[in-house]
Amino acid sequence: MEDVTIVWSFRNRINLLKRSIKSADETTPKDVNFCLVDADSSEETIRELREFCNTIPDRKIRICESSYRTTLSEAWNLGIMLSPTKYIVFASSDIHFLTPSWFNIIKAGITNKSRYLLLENHSVFMIDKDIIPVMGWFDEGFGLGPHFDVDFMIRASEHNIPVNIYPAQGTYSHNSSEEESSSIHNDLDVTNRVANQIEDRLPMNDMFNEIVFKNKWESSWAGWTPSSTPHPPTHISQVRRKISELDPHPSYTKKYM
Repeated sequence: MEDVTIVWSFRNRINLLKRSIKSADETTPKDVNFCLVDADSSEETIRELREFCNTIPDRKIRICESSYRTTLSEAWNLGIMLSPTKYIVFASSDIHFLTPSWFNIIKAGITNKSRYLLLENHSVFMIDKDIIPVMGWFDEGFGLGPHFDVDFMIRASEHNIPVNIYPAQGTYSHNSSEEESSSIHNDLDVTNRVANQIEDRLPMNDMFNEIVFKNKWESSWAGWTPSSTPHPPTHISQVRRKISELDPHPSYTKKYM
């Protein structure tokens, strides 16, 4: 499977990241590339990460340092640009791969010509880079927080690109920190306070992204109310587009202009 790169976006939390990388190394063929996209980690984290990656033999590993705190959409776009392969697997930095079965599901999806595959959810998912010219990149208009992933799913369905979802079946565990779990389940005020106080994480919730989503898509989804917890819309049949994609290209380099 020399045509696959696994991309992680990370911000510190080096022990979880190293465990994720090690477990991926143990469960995938050596010709699968690794790409690690930083979101303004400390110098100590980058140093320890480079030392750790040097202990992994026979694996192509690229580390991209960042001088500012990237959003996930920016980091994922950068991972796509930095990866020489046709297929990209994105993994959360706290994923622990348990058996090679997870990658066998990815391989089977590729064999079956899947172009967008979720291994249960966006904690581990794969795209064929050929879909990018069709539907565009991850929307960098979203800030730190959620909803850009479901926006991507909606746009895929808008262009008749199927999203194949497979059960994880115990092939990996998602070890979110206690702080992240509490931020998901508490009310918005607590969520924002927790997100602002935790240094070593990629924030999960922010009101800004809800506004961006609502400006793009009209929906009768009830989940915007504080007491609701269902998943946001994920298909074009559930929404109506309000504005066109203003800039489908990544704006990463604009940060330095």
